Amino acid sequence: MNIIVNSNVKKRLYILIIVIVFLECCAQTIEKKKKENAKNSEQTELSSSQQQNIYIKDQSLYDPKFINGLYNYKEQIKLIKNYIIIDTDTTYFPENIKLNKTITFTGFKDNNKYLLVITRTNLTNIKYKFQLLNKENGFIENKSGEAILTSGFFLAPEGEPDTETGASFVSNEYYMNNDSTWLILKVGIDSNFKDKGRAKVMYGHKDKFTKAEEVKESPILRLE
Repeated sequence: MNIIVNSNVKKRLYILIIVIVFLECCAQTIEKKKKENAKNSEQTELSSSQQQNIYIKDQSLYDPKFINGLYNYKEQIKLIKNYIIIDTDTTYFPENIKLNKTITFTGFKDNNKYLLVITRTNLTNIKYKFQLLNKENGFIENKSGEAILTSGFFLAPEGEPDTETGASFVSNEYYMNNDSTWLILKVGIDSNFKDKGRAKVMYGHKDKFTKAEEVKESPILRLE
């Protein structure tokens, strides 16, 4: 009789252990799910908060990549027509290059000719053609496409040294970046643009195996 009782007790204990383990696993799963939901909620709230910090009156005036770059800044931002307000500071978009007007910059270095042709198509984008030719007018580089104004253009621009004149010039930067190449156009914002227009091109080719980025740059280019 004692043997039967002990066997039943063992069975009950075994079942009880299984139930306890099962409930513990369920509790852990529920807790993990709660943490995941809380994390997702925080991310959603952060994203919503970031979006609330930016007011855009008309998104069609700006490139989407330019707008996306603004979410890296924590300040209150307003985009209204041709100016941007950061907290209480107002900065106008660069319009020294007239809309839809094509202008040409040229320069020479080591018997090679650098040619940059740009057209501003809206407040943030310019179409460009960049060519580097040897003394026989053969192409060393021949690039074209669309470059976008950097989202942080409202920050104080750095001066670009000009060895020919000895006077630096400040510029706005427009960039193009894809899987194989990148390019930055520095377009001068001199107050007397007609007489002092200058630009510079930095570019490179990405190596998909080493991930290294070769950096090349033009001399100072001047309006023709």
